[in-house]
Amino acid sequence: MGGGFDDVRQLCEAAVADRVVPGLVLLCAAGGRTLFHEAFGCRQVTPRRLRAAPDTVYDVASLTKAAITSVVAMQLCDRGTLSLDDRVAARLPDFQGPGKEPITVRDLLAHASGLPAHRRFWTSVSAAASERWAISLMAAHEPLEYPTGSRSVYSDLGFIVLGWLLERAAGLRLDVQAARGILQPLGLASTTFVNLADTEARARLLANRSVAATQLCPERRRVVLGEVDDLNAYAMGGIAGHAGLFSDATDLGILAGALCAAWKSPTGSNIVSRETIRDFWSPAGIPSSTWRLGWDGPSLEGSQAGRRLSRNAVGHLGFTGCSLWIDPERELWIVMLSNRVHPEVPPAADQRFRELRPRLHDAVLEAIGVL
Repeated sequence: MGGGFDDVRQLCEAAVADRVVPGLVLLCAAGGRTLFHEAFGCRQVTPRRLRAAPDTVYDVASLTKAAITSVVAMQLCDRGTLSLDDRVAARLPDFQGPGKEPITVRDLLAHASGLPAHRRFWTSVSAAASERWAISLMAAHEPLEYPTGSRSVYSDLGFIVLGWLLERAAGLRLDVQAARGILQPLGLASTTFVNLADTEARARLLANRSVAATQLCPERRRVVLGEVDDLNAYAMGGIAGHAGLFSDATDLGILAGALCAAWKSPTGSNIVSRETIRDFWSPAGIPSSTWRLGWDGPSLEGSQAGRRLSRNAVGHLGFTGCSLWIDPERELWIVMLSNRVHPEVPPAADQRFRELRPRLHDAVLEAIGVL
């Protein structure tokens, strides 16, 4: 690649040398053309060191919410199977509790339902791959923490419920819907959920792909490799609306390009219509919130997207150290994949990764001439 990305490379190399991340893969594209796609450092450092490669597959954690769950919801809306204003309780009779009757699909997508951010549901179930419905039911029964629509509180629980709702609406498991509606039409060969009920699924992934490890998990007592890091998603068998997706930078770039094409073209794309994606990518209208529907937008100050990306862009972050930002007006996207949680989750006081991500985005945009 050209010398214009020297500053980007230096930032990536320094992040590895300073142990901010064991390794990372960075891809950027503009005008539908990939301008930079390189790997740095290691995909695994314990029990042995293995180099990262441009095609290394990462557990992308909460990118699942944007790349899969929101896009499946778009497709069901396009088909008329689902409406954003459908009440969740009408779709899921188990969605019960004070104040829940008015909550809509739109509220879940905007993280404005009133459900809390997170609960340790996995501590109440017995085994992975057998407790999908138990955890979905616990999320559906969880009491609200604030009035619906009054603010946005980023919520795994909301997307656990949403994933369940999408499965009920279509009569198909979420990973099957994703495969038929997104992965196969776009040819995303490296993108998958690892179904823990399929005893060969993890082995197939590791046999066919370079895969990044995540944390030395205290609960599982091993380095997590080729199975979802998130413990609620793990207890749900690896397939959930909030987490569980594995992908590489190339595939996420292809998806970003298809979504940009849908946003720009009057006829949409082969995965979603223009009208629907523009609805999902418009601000959700929640007070003091940057959330769209299933996707976030850059805040005016201090955004993880950096300072240079358009404030009309959309994106999402993942706990493991992954992110995807898309500027549809410029047909520009940046994929950053890392396993910052390997071999252990950094302490909350260590803010170096939060400082790295916006600096990298700004450096990428400077390299391609976005001021």
